Amino acid sequence: MSFNEDDLLHDDYENTTTPGDDPNYTGKRDRDRVNKKELYEVVYFCNAFMEKHKLEKKDSFQKIERIIRLPEASGIVMRDDLIKFVENKWNEE
Repeated sequence: MSFNEDDLLHDDYENTTTPGDDPNYTGKRDRDRVNKKELYEVVYFCNAFMEKHKLEKKDSFQKIERIIRLPEASGIVMRDDLIKFVENKWNEE
């Protein structure tokens, strides 16, 4: 099951790409990095994490969103590092 922007807890995301991010570029940089300010990237990241871990509930989608918005996650931009961060924080939240 996939969720969308209507399922997010927060509504302060950029609905377009942020400055310096090319919406037509989907190369290695976009596969490696997550811009947590962009709506589509947050939705994609949360859904991909759910698929990887076989999660299905909306509250899990929202939990991922809460975790990636934690202050200590603010400097984490690499996708693999953010996945590990969420995995490590999962049982703490």
